[in-house]
Amino acid sequence: MTIFLKQSTCQTVSPSVFNTTGGGGAVGSTGVELYYNVGEPIVSTVTNGAQMITQGFLQPDIVGVLELSLTPLFQNESCLNKKDGFISLVLNTAPASAIQIRYEWQPIGVCPLQNCSSIDSLTPGTYSVNVKAYNALNVAIDSVMYAHTVLASTEPCQLNVFNGFTPNGDGINDSWVIENIENFPNNTVSIFNRWGSKIWSTSNYNNTDNKWDGKSNDGAEVISGTYFYVIEIDNGAKKGWVELSGK
Repeated sequence: MTIFLKQSTCQTVSPSVFNTTGGGGAVGSTGVELYYNVGEPIVSTVTNGAQMITQGFLQPDIVGVLELSLTPLFQNESCLNKKDGFISLVLNTAPASAIQIRYEWQPIGVCPLQNCSSIDSLTPGTYSVNVKAYNALNVAIDSVMYAHTVLASTEPCQLNVFNGFTPNGDGINDSWVIENIENFPNNTVSIFNRWGSKIWSTSNYNNTDNKWDGKSNDGAEVISGTYFYVIEIDNGAKKGWVELSGK
């Protein structure tokens, strides 16, 4: 028995970066436009010297028929039950005759007025939008659609304690913020002065209607200075300092 071995020749093509600033343009006379991002590697697979087919990692923007173009940005839930997902659509270009852009989101409740290029404070789930460009006759002349699923996080949220606030009544930073404290409702928060005397304490601190606003438990305003806190939650305690100023 005779065995024949066939030798195969493989082409090895090294990746290359064809642009470092992004850009794009028309592909020959096809009427198709190709846009690319910064530093994307491509390899040439088929070429006749005038046109080239490539493969790479192209992530195009959302492009309509008449120059409506958007770039989507998004964030999934940052930690368990945080409800802080967001979706933002950056408008790149619009048809020259467009005088209004409307954003038809689903579920409709996230933006009932159809004027939101961004939505935030999102719970995990799928959100979609139909973006339409309207002309002076209130006729939709171009549209693009986008959908994104905000993913849930399994990582527990950690306390993030702000180390300063200014309770001067100007409506800005007037109370002490303990970020993510709402995820630990069975909490006890105590404030001490520099001599170790407890001046204020509460249970179920929540940053809204149960928070420290720079007064002692008897309602007296405390002076500017450094104070010390103890935050007790189910799995332990957190200690540190907070600077009160503006009194």
